[in-house]
Amino acid sequence: MILSLLIVCLASAALLSYVYTVTTPIIEEGIEEKLDEQLREVFPIAHSFSYYIIVEGDTLLKDTLWAALDSTGNRIGILFKVFPKGYGGPIETLVGLATDTTIVTIRPATPSEGLKETPGLGVKITEAFFLDQFSCKKLEEIRLKSYGGTIDAITAATISSRAVTDGVRKGIEKFSTYLHYE
Repeated sequence: MILSLLIVCLASAALLSYVYTVTTPIIEEGIEEKLDEQLREVFPIAHSFSYYIIVEGDTLLKDTLWAALDSTGNRIGILFKVFPKGYGGPIETLVGLATDTTIVTIRPATPSEGLKETPGLGVKITEAFFLDQFSCKKLEEIRLKSYGGTIDAITAATISSRAVTDGVRKGIEKFSTYLHYE
């Protein structure tokens, strides 16, 4: 009885190890392809992207900051992720910033990517009528209109609207130094 349980356990462990070894590279490749697709969506004129490794204190921030490069390898901007706290939790937002500090575009995560904002209300931060307001704007313009900026909040979703707006502004303040960093 014990011998048969031991054999089943060893066989199961070997099979799980094999499946993990085979599927891990496939999963990682899929994640990289999805990330590249998102980067190209936010900075469509870039030819390629180069990522930065950032360390804050004891924390390694991976997949947070990228340089957008043209076909000759010259930097034409940066992309960064911010995670402002919305109504339902953190709102992962990818921001493209040109070298003149103008926003190219922004892209919040979708509900299928983990966005937990209220369906029908807060989720509207992923719609074009809200996102298009950020394109071609400078730092000083990125505030809700009720706070002296140029961004219209989504009715009944002001927490989500303010979170994205504040997150983008704070991200620009934090990461714009990397626009000219080699």
